[in-house]
This record gives sequence, structure tokens and C-alpha cells, in this order.
Amino acid sequence: MKFITAVRIRREHTALAAGRRRGRTEPAQGKRRARTLLKQQTRKGRRTEMMEKKIYRAGQVNSAEAFDCAETPWAQIAENPWGLAYAPAARARLCADFQTGGLWVRLEAVERRGDMRAEAKETNGRVWEDSCLEFFFNPMPESGLGYLNFEANSLGVMLFGVHNGQVDGQIGDVSESDFRMRVLYEALAENRTRWTLRYFVPFAYIRRWFGGFEPRPGMRIAGNFYKCGDLCPQEHYLSWSPIDYPQPSFHRPECFGDILL
Repeated sequence: MKFITAVRIRREHTALAAGRRRGRTEPAQGKRRARTLLKQQTRKGRRTEMMEKKIYRAGQVNSAEAFDCAETPWAQIAENPWGLAYAPAARARLCADFQTGGLWVRLEAVERRGDMRAEAKETNGRVWEDSCLEFFFNPMPESGLGYLNFEANSLGVMLFGVHNGQVDGQIGDVSESDFRMRVLYEALAENRTRWTLRYFVPFAYIRRWFGGFEPRPGMRIAGNFYKCGDLCPQEHYLSWSPIDYPQPSFHRPECFGDILL
């Protein structure tokens, strides 16, 4: 992967930040990038195929209480695709609940309190600029590169995105209460905090955007878990599955790992 310095990343990312999160760029810049991507598409595709394919086996539970006690292995959010110096410990856990009808998601990070930021207070606000944990997934990878994205800061404020060929961006008609968000904080030594997000993604919500989704034990979906903080005191971008892209971008469904329910 081509090395990019932190200074260059910050300069490019400042210009692209809003567009990156919405899956688009400014028109002129978008045209230039489109031409570049056309030239690089075949080459990048070959590199992506050569990257390690991550596989995560989700657990199975039948309630929120069972999920909280589950011993399902963690997915470590430890890939640092753009080589920035700050890389806080972060991890994710996922369980399918075929009785309640949805996916339970748990995301954790450990950060020094002085490195954290929590400014977004409204649903679909700019949570990615804060201390943020994210889960992107493609419920039907055999049908294309569509996906859903869930992003939340350390206050539990959520952003909801849909990319299914008809909708491409944030959606407004959603109630956070449907996702049962819970935020936990644990004070640690050396002025650090472990903060945890636990929420539920209903199968009905997934089917709303991907009508052919039929969840069943053992099925394969694709996804990635992320930790970021675009405007935190120490900018950072971490992932579970590796990303092959020249500047920070989490909207790379071609780099998703496999998740087995």
C-alpha cells in the first residue's frame, strides 16, 4: 500500500470529510477522482483480492441478557490502514438473535479522556468527528456491494446510513429507540476510559432496505468494524478488516470481511 504521511492525510481528509461519510465528494473533485479510480480499478481489484480475508463467527443468543453474558470471541479493531500514530484499543462483538429477530452489536474502545471528543448531540449528526465506533455490513453480499452503516459517538448518538442502489446516504425516518442503544463507561488507570456501545439491529429494519434478506443460522454476510475520530485531539482511523485505499475512507464494501451468523 502506498504510504501517505499524516500531514497529507489531514489535508486531503479535511476536504473530503463530509463527502466521505455521505459516499460522495464535491463535484469537481469527484470527477477527478472518478477518472483516477477508473484507471486504478483493475489494479486495485487485484490488490484487494490479495489482502487477507477476515472471517468472524458471530454468536447466537435469544435475548439482550444472554448477549450481555455471551462469551463470543471479539473482533479486534486493530488494522491501521493509513498509519497514523494514535491507535486506541478497540474491539467488537456480534451475535444473531433469531428469537427476538435481529443482531446484537457490542463495540468497545479504551481511550485517554483528554483524547476523546463528544460534540454531536442529534441523530445523524457528525458523530464521525467525535470519538466514534462504527459497524458497516452488507446483508446480501451475493447480490452486490450494498450496505448499511451504523455510527455512534461516546454519548450513544447514532447515525444511520443506507447504500442499496436506490438510497445512498443518511436516512431521517428512523427512531433510535428501536435500536435499544446502551452506553457504558468504566474508569481505568492512567486517566483512561473504557466506553462501550451495545445496540440491536432488527431484521425488519434490514429487510426494509434489502427486501430479499432472509436470515438463517450459518449464513454469510459481509462487514467491517471501525474506530475513528476525525476531529479528536489525535485523529485516527482503525478497522477490523484491512482497507486498501489511498486516503481514509470507511465506505469500502469491497474490503469487508466475512461474518458468519
